Amino acid sequence: MAKEIDKEFDLKHLSVKKTKHGEAKQEATNIDGLQNPILKRNLNALFQQDEILATRLFAFTDQGEYEVFVGKDPIDINIINNKTLKYVYENPVKEITDMLEQTEKEYKRYPIMYFYGLGNGIFHKALLKNRTHKKIVVIEPKLEIIYIVLNLIDLSEELASERLVLFYSEFATYTQFYFIVSQSDFVSYAKLYDLHIHTHFYDQFADDYQRINQDFIKAISQMVLAHGNSIDDMLIGIRHHIENLPEMITNYVYTDMVKKRHGLMDTAIIVATGPSLDKQLVTLKKFAPYVTIISLDASYPILMRHGIKPDYVTSIERVEATSSFFNSKNKEFDENIYFIVASLTHQKTIKNILPRRLVLTMRPQQSEIAFNMKKYGYLGIGHSTANQAYQLAYALGHKNIVLIGQDLAFAPDGKSHASGHAFAQSDEYLYVPAYGGKGEVRTTYVWKLFKNQYEKDIEQASLEDIKTYNCTEGGAKINGTIEEPFLETMQNLTKGKEPKKLPNIPKNKEKATDKDLLKAYNFLIKKITIQNLAKDRIEAVFLELVPKIDEMIKLRDENKISENLFNKLVKIVNKIDRLKTFLSAKKFTLFIENVIQMAIYHQELELAKISVAPSDTKIQKVNKLLEWIEIHKYWLFSAAGGLNADIEVTKKASKNLVRELKKRGLITKNEIGKPKEDFNLSF
Repeated sequence: MAKEIDKEFDLKHLSVKKTKHGEAKQEATNIDGLQNPILKRNLNALFQQDEILATRLFAFTDQGEYEVFVGKDPIDINIINNKTLKYVYENPVKEITDMLEQTEKEYKRYPIMYFYGLGNGIFHKALLKNRTHKKIVVIEPKLEIIYIVLNLIDLSEELASERLVLFYSEFATYTQFYFIVSQSDFVSYAKLYDLHIHTHFYDQFADDYQRINQDFIKAISQMVLAHGNSIDDMLIGIRHHIENLPEMITNYVYTDMVKKRHGLMDTAIIVATGPSLDKQLVTLKKFAPYVTIISLDASYPILMRHGIKPDYVTSIERVEATSSFFNSKNKEFDENIYFIVASLTHQKTIKNILPRRLVLTMRPQQSEIAFNMKKYGYLGIGHSTANQAYQLAYALGHKNIVLIGQDLAFAPDGKSHASGHAFAQSDEYLYVPAYGGKGEVRTTYVWKLFKNQYEKDIEQASLEDIKTYNCTEGGAKINGTIEEPFLETMQNLTKGKEPKKLPNIPKNKEKATDKDLLKAYNFLIKKITIQNLAKDRIEAVFLELVPKIDEMIKLRDENKISENLFNKLVKIVNKIDRLKTFLSAKKFTLFIENVIQMAIYHQELELAKISVAPSDTKIQKVNKLLEWIEIHKYWLFSAAGGLNADIEVTKKASKNLVRELKKRGLITKNEIGKPKEDFNLSF
């Protein structure tokens, strides 16, 4: 359907400075000097897709491990390992022909396919003749085989269009896979994932393709989770964000703070609340004057008790329980600390933080990006305030980011958090590699998600020479970090540094505040108008089609399905397609795609499975169309219900904004509208 925004954001989008962060540093490569025109065309195309791999192939000289045999038939191309004498194919012509026939028989309607092994490249080129295959992802473990294929087979069109997505296994990472599967072409087909092994030749790389497979599964799971599994949860966020608009606009502005403080400090320490934190507090207090300290919300009470003053406290949760971290106030201790809080937080959290320096920031989600108020965001990709803190450290221009208390695992004694933490983690029995790479530690599903996001951000930050140190000295291993003792790391990073002096910023100016309050108000009026228009259209189609769909389902239940129903089914499908075209118009997408996507995403996954099912005979087509319209019955109901819920939540949540505007004399009446008195969500 539509694509979620925050999963497509990366660290570069969190920087408010207009710099060229994250761009790969590659020397100019003179492809024009290549003698082989096929290789030249292929590398030109590959450069647009993967500059690093293309550069490596251009400079490739380590030939000799493999040899090529070319027969009379254009398909008869084989590759042999000169050391092991293993062939990629036993009989290239027969194997490729058989694989094509079998693959097209089973998967001819699959838009997305994944393969481990490039082979001689002919199979994948032939497969892409079927235009139904929008994307074919291929991972090859041997660079020399990629080089051989790109010298022999013209894949330039397939690479340039990115219908063929090519990875060299050694360079392939979870982060790359996450970005691939998060693209709009991929998201609806998550349930169709399967990694096909090209030939038995690739069985020797079993450990590698198991790693690749696990990374893809992890990436797809993370992507599906990014869509959320509860529309109520999403609507809580929308409600809180709208309720908190006055506080966001009248307090301190996130981008003002970042611009004024960007690059002033080299090193940031992110303080989490894992069991290992207790042993790091003495060292933290000693070096606090020479580094930026970013405290997670749960760490803040612990630091206050030990007299360690953070520069920033981050919080991203929308639940009321989080507000308890800010119950205690100490005016002297809290002076000049900035509380960086997601705008979808619970209002009690805001109440408990104020009158301290509050910076409410929007997250990079469609429902918040749609407001087009960029100076208040965007921060907080992922599910944890630890991820939010890391992204803040990046946005502030730190070149060294140090993690402490970030166990993401239970301690040997079963403790889940540092002493004095308010909450305990429920028991789960998942295991991940331990800090230092020795053995495993017990973790939870949620902590694994936090760890995945950390590793994605750390990998991106490393492209800009930002070093991440995991000085937790315990817990789970976080890939991409430098594991060192905390004391040793701080001695090295603070050597010769002067105590910090960070400038403060004023609150948002009154003129800007009035302008932004009105901007948010006018956006909500337009949002409600557009959503009502879309909802009315969906409901009209639903009421028209449901009796017809129910009639068809009844015939199926009575075993009365026949080919004669085909034309009736096509008419119903066409009506649904016209509605989807109507809803995809540009004027609607900004206001409805996020809520509709959440409401119908899991139906979309089921529809994807139906779309690839065989339909070679007339009766197969009839049964397939019947399944299609049956799912769409729930699709229409869910889409209309989701929009209605968003409309009512928006009306109810806008009371604070309307009250503030009236108090300032900026409006005299509420044009957003009042919610229905009998409307309730499960939350």
